Amino acid sequence: MTTHNKSCECENCGELFPLKRRLLGYNVCLNCGDLVAAKQRAAWCVAPIAHKQGATLVTNKADLKGLNKYVGDM
Repeated sequence: MTTHNKSCECENCGELFPLKRRLLGYNVCLNCGDLVAAKQRAAWCVAPIAHKQGATLVTNKADLKGLNKYVGDM
């Protein structure tokens, strides 16, 4: 971390990002943070679980397969 321009170095790419971002708990720059977030979101699925319950976030693929009443055991 450099103190003269109040920037921190990204742990992924080495680019500098604002100290305020580090103080919020982030260790990576915005670009690397977007890549990490996109990768995590790719594993999410929102599925209707029960009648009138609404959509539920499912992050485990095995759970999602078990929720589909039209698919047999896989």
